Amino acid sequence: MNAVLSRGEFVKANETTVRNLLQGEKQYVVPLYQRRYSWKRRDLAQLWSDVMRVAEVGNNAAHFLGSVVLAPSPANTPTGVQSWLVVDGQQRLTTLSILLCAIRDHVREADAQLAAKIDDMYLFNKYAAGIDRYTLLPTKADRAAWLALVERDPGAGGEDRIG
Repeated sequence: MNAVLSRGEFVKANETTVRNLLQGEKQYVVPLYQRRYSWKRRDLAQLWSDVMRVAEVGNNAAHFLGSVVLAPSPANTPTGVQSWLVVDGQQRLTTLSILLCAIRDHVREADAQLAAKIDDMYLFNKYAAGIDRYTLLPTKADRAAWLALVERDPGAGGEDRIG
């Protein structure tokens, strides 16, 4: 299915997995016009219930998490990390990334290799520098809390939704 954007560009809808969405050297930037991260406990509980149901079924299970609409960033160049603007799906994408941080931190002492794998495959662009290091960049209002969480800063947490 294709849709035409205002500048004559086409959007192509594809099915993918969370692994394919997050894995690889890319960055998802939540634009300034998007609202802050706002999921509440009921939203988190529903996602967790869905994740657990898929885990119980096994490796071949699939679950539709909803659509994620991305647009190439105008700042992209032929080299470096490719950046995508998150037009729709930022709440789910941010929640899944927070979940990956929680799993990473939970297993760190028992399985340091798994914790490093989560960092390298899903949370960081291992060979990038500066702000390009992060697979997800929430809105500026949420960014400090997100960076503290993903960097395992002792001050991470707090009263905002990400914390």
